[in-house]
Amino acid sequence: MEKLKTTKQRQAILTLIEQSGGAFSAEEIYEKMKESFPKIAVSTVYRNLERFEETGLLVRENLSDGRLRFSPASHHEHYLICTECGRRIALSDCPLEEVERKLSEQTGFLISGHSLSLYGICPVCRER
Repeated sequence: MEKLKTTKQRQAILTLIEQSGGAFSAEEIYEKMKESFPKIAVSTVYRNLERFEETGLLVRENLSDGRLRFSPASHHEHYLICTECGRRIALSDCPLEEVERKLSEQTGFLISGHSLSLYGICPVCRER
């Protein structure tokens, strides 16, 4: 895995995402960082998020609202995500452990991880 040069902006982006514990779009991160880094551009945030994803620090999620959101790979769980309100419900166990093991045995591929997000409409939004 490629090592990234540590900069104040990169550290601030990672700290923001890790401490918040959620998934954020580049625009949301940009808005939160403007005060501390007035010269930062949204394109800088995008580039850094992409680099963090490439190096395995963040996981990208593509929600139905068209926005990409990023969350820490170390905190990534499996989610049910409502396409109406954006609510995220973490699954308590991993439904893919057995699938991952079988695929590894069948292919010889050393699997280092996975993510799972299932999209639909939550009960609250369905009742509306």
